[in-house]
Amino acid sequence: MTVNGGFGDEWSAAQLVEYANGAVTSPMGKWRAANGHPEPYHIKLWGVGNEPWGEWQLGFMPVAQWELKHNMFAKAMREVDPTITLIAAGAMPDAMTGSKQAKRLNGQIVPDYLSPGDWSGNLLAYCLDNMDMLSEHFYSTSGKRTDLRTGEKVDVGPQSLIEWERAPATQVRSKYEHYQEYVKRIPELKAKPVPISLDEWAYIGASPNSYKVVPAYAWALHEMFRHSDLYQLGAFTFATAMISEDRTDAVLNPTGLLFKMYREHFGTIPVEVSGDSPQPKPIYPAGGDQSAVNPGSDTFPLDVSAAFSDDRRTLTFAVLNPSDSEQQLQLAINGVKLASHGHLWRMAPSTVDATIIVGQKPGVNVQEQELASTPNAMAIPRFSVNIYSFAVQ
Repeated sequence: MTVNGGFGDEWSAAQLVEYANGAVTSPMGKWRAANGHPEPYHIKLWGVGNEPWGEWQLGFMPVAQWELKHNMFAKAMREVDPTITLIAAGAMPDAMTGSKQAKRLNGQIVPDYLSPGDWSGNLLAYCLDNMDMLSEHFYSTSGKRTDLRTGEKVDVGPQSLIEWERAPATQVRSKYEHYQEYVKRIPELKAKPVPISLDEWAYIGASPNSYKVVPAYAWALHEMFRHSDLYQLGAFTFATAMISEDRTDAVLNPTGLLFKMYREHFGTIPVEVSGDSPQPKPIYPAGGDQSAVNPGSDTFPLDVSAAFSDDRRTLTFAVLNPSDSEQQLQLAINGVKLASHGHLWRMAPSTVDATIIVGQKPGVNVQEQELASTPNAMAIPRFSVNIYSFAVQ
């Protein structure tokens, strides 16, 4: 739940918290009960404003003013319910560069850390006691990148499928790198880490009903998993982007199938993945929304992520092939003994542009296969996403 931080005020925000979470004996809780819901809604995650750093928002203002406003909102809301998780509306240098807001605020295309153009850095430095998480957004644009000399989006020209699929994960990695710079400059972050709530992210310029975005989104998820101490929420833009619909029917599109596959079959406790084939160095200079280190595991051109289930009785590992050719993987699992049989869930259409359109035969689905043994040498189909699951003995 996000309160109106633009033209809104802290009193109204606190009233909304009381309406959602207050006891029936409170004034707003009594009103909620009169409206048919005596039981509190118990909403835990509360955002203070949305993108107040952007000139497109009603009530946008310089960061020094927003720091005061955020702290006023946070104190008023916590006074009503001290158990809520407060999410500050941040924007690291990647967002401030790509949106041209750093240039508007202090004339820098890529803002210096903790300068007036570094919105998240200022919030972490001056509002740390009044936040629990930091909201971040990113949007990759198909076939374009940010020119760090001009701040403009420019065409990348001819591009391999791997680099096209890598783009969203690169922005996940860039935010991780920016956060490490904050830790160096704000010692208090070591005592009180502030995880990221990545509550808007997507790939712009590709058909939402096309499979082509699926490996890109899987790669972004893997990069979040690799840094799950920092990334603790990842809300895709939007839920409706996961369906193909007409006036009477709706089905999950390829993106929807991907999220469903990971939600149902991938684990939750990160497991280390190593390899002997590192990712190549980035093509473009580091800064803004371009990371200094390419995202991905040391299994290039594949990307591998692994996790235990909550009870540690199941090991899952996801293998992404973002290339346009079949790839080989030699697998070695150390530290646990696995059952001799397992399961594989795979998305591997015949063409990267396969679609799912409501009312038509789907061009891609999730294939399930039982495995009689733990594979050592694996052939990974082109542009496929694969989740393997084995019981731990």
